[in-house]
Amino acid sequence: MARVDLTIEVCGMAGDGTIAAGGLLNEAMSAGGFSVLGFDSYPAEIRGFGRCVTRSRIGTERIFALEDKTNVLISLDDVQSRSRVPYLARDAAVFFDSNPPVYVEEEMSLAARVEPETTLFGFPMADLAAAAAGTTRGRNLTALGGFAATFGVPRDLFVEVITKKFKAKGNKVLDANIKSFDAGYAYGLEHFRDRLRDTLKPLPGIKKGPEKVMLSGNLAIGRGAIDAGLKLYFGYPITPATPIMEYLAAKLPERGGRVVQMEDEISSIGAVLGGFYAGARSMTATSGPGFALMTELITHGVMAEIPAVILNAQRGGPSTGLPTKTEQSDLHAAVFGGPGDSPRIVIAPSDVEECYRYTVLSFQLAEKYQTPVIVLTDFYLDNRVENLPIPQATEREIADANEYPDESVQGAYKRYLMTDSGISPRSIPGMEGFTFSATGLEHVEKGTPNYTEENHMNMTEKRHRKIAGALEDLPAPVEYSRGGPLDVGVIGWGSTFGAILEAVNIANERGLNVGALKITSIFPFHGGVIRAFMNRCSEVLIPELNYEGQLANLIDHLHRKDVVRLSRATGSPIPPSLILKEIETLVPAGAS
Repeated sequence: MARVDLTIEVCGMAGDGTIAAGGLLNEAMSAGGFSVLGFDSYPAEIRGFGRCVTRSRIGTERIFALEDKTNVLISLDDVQSRSRVPYLARDAAVFFDSNPPVYVEEEMSLAARVEPETTLFGFPMADLAAAAAGTTRGRNLTALGGFAATFGVPRDLFVEVITKKFKAKGNKVLDANIKSFDAGYAYGLEHFRDRLRDTLKPLPGIKKGPEKVMLSGNLAIGRGAIDAGLKLYFGYPITPATPIMEYLAAKLPERGGRVVQMEDEISSIGAVLGGFYAGARSMTATSGPGFALMTELITHGVMAEIPAVILNAQRGGPSTGLPTKTEQSDLHAAVFGGPGDSPRIVIAPSDVEECYRYTVLSFQLAEKYQTPVIVLTDFYLDNRVENLPIPQATEREIADANEYPDESVQGAYKRYLMTDSGISPRSIPGMEGFTFSATGLEHVEKGTPNYTEENHMNMTEKRHRKIAGALEDLPAPVEYSRGGPLDVGVIGWGSTFGAILEAVNIANERGLNVGALKITSIFPFHGGVIRAFMNRCSEVLIPELNYEGQLANLIDHLHRKDVVRLSRATGSPIPPSLILKEIETLVPAGAS
């Protein structure tokens, strides 16, 4: 069958049901067997005014990133949707309300702003919803109905997901929403019959294979934490990490755990250290401003060798910055933030499934290496949704990773015993005969303070040796290439890597000799693997969502020449097309 790759936007004012419409669209397309990647953007203001946009990329092949051009725009508000016109593909389709609830001057309408090649589908969404259900509130469902009919999506797919979403609100609400959808669907079949297409009819064999669910990065993190045996979550609300706490507040008590909303981020990380110190797997999640407040106690965890799991959902900065925009600008803070030489483990998932996997992994790493582990995500990764098989952790992945002291040292226990690995046997308070002191002051093996030059040097080296040894348990970089020498090697991390991979794949399809390297272990990093990849590349390109090129700053010394930086701080994800353009400028003329 023909390859499908469509980017569909729903745009409206806050309160129009834009986000709900996008969610229903994603669920229906997933049920139809398509690969789905969706992302919502909305205003930062709590009062709820401003533009809301949902972007969904639907395809017959796996989707790795959002594209920068939109094939279908479903407008719930002409004024807000006009801002999306520059992003429309040349042959885009636009659905709009031909009789909107608020009058719009003709020259200010969406239809007056699009290019002549655009196919327009105007219909009275509000009027149809009111006639069908007695209220215009369902006009977002009416818009979906018109779109579904036009693009060949069976009615039953949408009715199934609408029922799933609204059945808990009672039959009256459910019936009103289905009637609103049906009104738009019937109108589309009747009035757009000369422009009907079967682009999005369900794929054959969609019932085969493992069950798929729509998961956001934040929900995947929450599920991963629960499956890893999380007992205590301490947090303070902050965008974009708050949905993790909301999910855990609903689900963790069912598994015998507790969620406590603290008075601030300082108390949150303090409580996490206390929970882990007592032997209970504990966690917090925050964003840049909250992470800044945590740094002193994170380094306390480094010095006292207390496990902790901290999720940093990056957003635009500095300071409170852009709360509902994405950025990758906390890498320096995660790796180096805080006083003194304070090494810790930093890992960064690149897609929703890795959000689950690396959250599970973080608890074992924290326990085994007795250190804070920071999981770096970003607004785009946290808030985007993907359809994927239900992730599950194995018993081995969630097993207790703590190294306990041998009974033979009972009564003579040294909590910070010097070992070749740097990992000292760790007792849990209450274990008879294994008492110890834990302090943020420099200390000797028994835990008592000691400020001598020799001791501080030895203990500092011990802490670094331990973290360096964690590489054996950290995911190695993954290469995507044909092997051998490469004209351009593209290195990336976090949510940007999907766009990198897509750009590299297109470049190779065009005959260019290009490869990609995904780095998920930010610190410590696999320097030997990264250097070997760089040495095979004539040019190395590192795209990042920050101005300074923070990953490039960390690893560029591994290359024999300066790396090329593609650094953007726009608040939006990097599109594959921009990376592809940069690749093409770096490939030598005539090379293939």
